[in-house]
Amino acid sequence: MLEPDEVQAMLGLHRRGWGTRRIAREFGCSRNTVKRYVAAEGWVAYGGSGRGGKLAGLDGWLEERFRRHRGNAEVVRQDLESELSIEVSLRTVERAVSPYRRLLSAEAKATVRFETAPGRQLQIDFGTSRVPVGGEAVRVNLFVATLGYSRRIYVKVFANQRQSAWFAGLEGAFLHFGGVPDEVLPFLSSATA
Repeated sequence: MLEPDEVQAMLGLHRRGWGTRRIAREFGCSRNTVKRYVAAEGWVAYGGSGRGGKLAGLDGWLEERFRRHRGNAEVVRQDLESELSIEVSLRTVERAVSPYRRLLSAEAKATVRFETAPGRQLQIDFGTSRVPVGGEAVRVNLFVATLGYSRRIYVKVFANQRQSAWFAGLEGAFLHFGGVPDEVLPFLSSATA
């Protein structure tokens, strides 16, 4: 299904005299899709077949099981049969979990770890948090230093994020880790910029 802005672009091309076949090729969709949007003169939601199917209403359960089994649709199908007494084909389960497969893939790509050699890099930043002190919420500044290779962490609380706090935090991290890395990478968040 196309997004509303794509449909508006499609209608603009149709008004300029483009044929449905050419528009379909441009947007990578079928001619029937183009005809449907042109006839409706705008974006319309796809109605689908109207059938609920055996897996209707199981979205949360399917997502939880799909994540638990790390994307293995066959094991999810077996769980459906053994726990819920629902017998469906593997292809039906694959279609039902396809949005979750895309999410798992995107999450895996988004969390690819940047590797550094031991002793190469120390990443530093400040964060803020509210903690109860004497029954009152007080804002504290947390200096966080993370070694790039081992992901070992050092955290120290400061009253502010001034230059002296950065230097004191770095000195504490160097003492804690027992050395100085080749480079220090500061992350200047919007709170400190």
